[in-house]
Amino acid sequence: MITIRSAILSVLFTLLLSGCSDSAPETSSTNGKELYNLYCESCHKSDGSGNFLKGIPANRLTRLQGDQLVMLIRQGDPSRPDMPAFTNLTKQQASAIVDYLYSLRIY
Repeated sequence: MITIRSAILSVLFTLLLSGCSDSAPETSSTNGKELYNLYCESCHKSDGSGNFLKGIPANRLTRLQGDQLVMLIRQGDPSRPDMPAFTNLTKQQASAIVDYLYSLRIY
């Protein structure tokens, strides 16, 4: 009985952790919307509104500069441990995500 419970807990834990990760499929796309949907949408929602109750910020409201966002996307930030680093993305791909993200801004 204990091993079944352990197995179930392990599966649930793995599923919870897989919600926001950098394990999205490799792509050579440079389309910002496509890349955002592939890497960011599962946590930050398609409109960039995030999820306040889960502590996921509305990235469309960011005040970070483009180069800061590119670095955050590609390298992560120790002060934001829940934000995965997408080391597989090129600077061009991360910049395309940033451009798309800026298009979601509310003024």
